[in-house]
Amino acid sequence: MINDKLVHFLIQNYDDILRAPLSGQLKDVYSLYVSGGYEGCADDLGDGRKNLLQFEQFWNDLRDIILVTPKSIQFEQNLLVAERPEKIVFLDVFSLKILYNKFHPLYYASNLPCSSSDVDLSSLAAAEPDPKGSHLLGRLFNVLNWDENVNNQGLPREQLSNRLQTLLREKPSSFQLAKERAKHTTEVIEYIPICSDYLHASLLSTSVYIVNNKIVSLQWSKISACQENHPGFIECIQSKIHFIPNIKPQTDVSLGDCSYLDTCHKLNTCRYVHYLQYIPSCLQEQADHSTESHNEEIESNVPIPFYTLGNCSAHSIKKSLPAQWIRCDVRKFDFKILGKFSVVIADPAWNIHMNLPYGTCNDIELLGLPLHELQDEGIIFLWVTGRAIELGKESLDNWGYKVINEVSWIKTNQLGRTIVTGRTGHWLNHSKEHLLVGLKGNPKWINKHIDIDLIVSMTRETSRKPDELYGIAERMAGTHARKLEIFGRDHNTRPGWFTIGNQLTANCIYEMDVERKYQEFMKDKSRNGGPNSSSKKIDKKSNSKFQQQYWNMNNNKYYMENKQNNMDKKQSSFESKQPQQQFQTLNNLYFAQ
Repeated sequence: MINDKLVHFLIQNYDDILRAPLSGQLKDVYSLYVSGGYEGCADDLGDGRKNLLQFEQFWNDLRDIILVTPKSIQFEQNLLVAERPEKIVFLDVFSLKILYNKFHPLYYASNLPCSSSDVDLSSLAAAEPDPKGSHLLGRLFNVLNWDENVNNQGLPREQLSNRLQTLLREKPSSFQLAKERAKHTTEVIEYIPICSDYLHASLLSTSVYIVNNKIVSLQWSKISACQENHPGFIECIQSKIHFIPNIKPQTDVSLGDCSYLDTCHKLNTCRYVHYLQYIPSCLQEQADHSTESHNEEIESNVPIPFYTLGNCSAHSIKKSLPAQWIRCDVRKFDFKILGKFSVVIADPAWNIHMNLPYGTCNDIELLGLPLHELQDEGIIFLWVTGRAIELGKESLDNWGYKVINEVSWIKTNQLGRTIVTGRTGHWLNHSKEHLLVGLKGNPKWINKHIDIDLIVSMTRETSRKPDELYGIAERMAGTHARKLEIFGRDHNTRPGWFTIGNQLTANCIYEMDVERKYQEFMKDKSRNGGPNSSSKKIDKKSNSKFQQQYWNMNNNKYYMENKQNNMDKKQSSFESKQPQQQFQTLNNLYFAQ
């Protein structure tokens, strides 16, 4: 007896049966048939999912169809061969339709296509239906639009692929938990909104005394008069930052704003308009107090981590090491002294063919740096110029890294606006810088999807990069991970980081094994006739009141932990001294009783 349901199934799905991914595989066709994945098959099978057909019965039904309509189903093997064929290579749909019409007269008309892709459904739907054939037309629409009513669209392999893609697109809960942890444990910096009303700045410029490019005082009588004509003026002054035009005798207002604003090197002679920032002391104190209280609340949450993935096991009780640095020529330094790091930041002095206030390295010297010795696994952040992007990628590849991302630093000026006239660039002015992110190995401890690949920050001194990068690195690797910065300067030193570079002042090493290796390196250098280090070493004699030794469980080495209570108050009394004298005095205070 002919299985008319199977005939109907072959007609409905002949195209999908023959093409990939099914490709006519007999067992896959059988699985599709019994699963009821298509509307026609699902309706015909009824409870077929519960009472699955045996494959033998399926094969016998196919043989019966072939006996009635020869060559309507052709296999890769001849049927006379003893072994059962495994693949259908051809389906004669026309013959199968004739066979099905024997059981269901006029169900398939010979002049109608069998696939919805061969007919314009919109034109059929718009046509006026024939009352006599409305029942047949409705059945035809059901056949042609079967894909709109399918619950489980696609073939079994396609369904599996779709499910797999859905799972891959689903973000793990760890991403969201890491974001929430960073949100509640990362300290914030103060934020004061900027007034965008140019009229307010113009009014303020007529009410201030400026001496030596500094605002000395305000004429409140004039400000009160402005308040009468411009309601809300005083309230705006007390709640927002204002940039007041600094008009000098040589200033030509028609030229517009200076491209460099507060970073202009010719401030006293420049003819363009410059600005001075005005923040009321009460507003500054309010912002400081609000930020301090918020950070205290955040600090109280740190010892109670509910999500600990990527954190040190002793995160709640372990304190970060003080800032460490070594003054050296990076090109001639032995990186093996430093050990291994989880995060490395490198800001090489790429040669950009400009007059710069610091020395640069040629490409060969930078490529020859043995940065591969610093990490077995971890991440590296490499600052590159527009010219050196491809060179930087090649360098990372040579050091064993895979470039996984590129961060852009969008530079803003004194007014908080994007820079449109940069100091670099040949064809176009460069208003951003590029940071390549490289990955070595397969570290499981990295926290992903916390930060974005953009940093929007104001420019400062020449070649100084934004401090936001340190926060990104610490959130990815953890607060207590070993972190290194190469080509750093004095302003780059910070707790928890090790900095090396030839523009640093003196040396400061707390890790005992690093200090021992460094002393051996300098002795060998002296014995070999090399120049001795010209930098002074900061005295770090142990003092029972300010220092204590603690055991580091990660690498079984003793470290020195320095207590810095009340250091901020002591530092403020030395701000007016010269940088070198201030630096030496602060360090003497740090280690003196």
